[in-house]
Amino acid sequence: MQDTRRRTFLKTLGISALTAGLTPLIPSVKRANAEEVDWFQGINRVKDPPMSLTPKEKGHVPSVQVPDGIKSGEPFNLAIQIGENLHPMTANHFIQWIEVYLGTDMVARVEFSPLCPQAKTTIPVVLKEASTLRILSRCNLHGIWETTRKIAIDTFLEVNK
Repeated sequence: MQDTRRRTFLKTLGISALTAGLTPLIPSVKRANAEEVDWFQGINRVKDPPMSLTPKEKGHVPSVQVPDGIKSGEPFNLAIQIGENLHPMTANHFIQWIEVYLGTDMVARVEFSPLCPQAKTTIPVVLKEASTLRILSRCNLHGIWETTRKIAIDTFLEVNK
């Protein structure tokens, strides 16, 4: 009976000492990681305007078609495709998703699988004011790629309503 109590006491003492020794380290590790994280690290970006793209960039950079004459509050379509010539969609190399942001607000996320024949989509959008369009896509082999574009509201059309 006394042997069992001694064992329980030693286990409790060992766990308490271990916990007391690690407790000061845990918050500092979390804090260091949270402060040092660059959420946009590892994103492949192309200079705007793109002067000369490498073959890898030509195949992975999101391309967007924006109509002329965008009016405030009226819907329009963004036609998005991945790559100048569409990115391949095979079992071993494919686009996993496309995300569309206006400013910092996510507008849409489209998921793909290797069974999808093309990495392209059309997203309806409404703007109330000029904004920066940001499109991210992820290739399963080559990571995340980004394109940004400033979108203006056609003020001439707004004044002449």
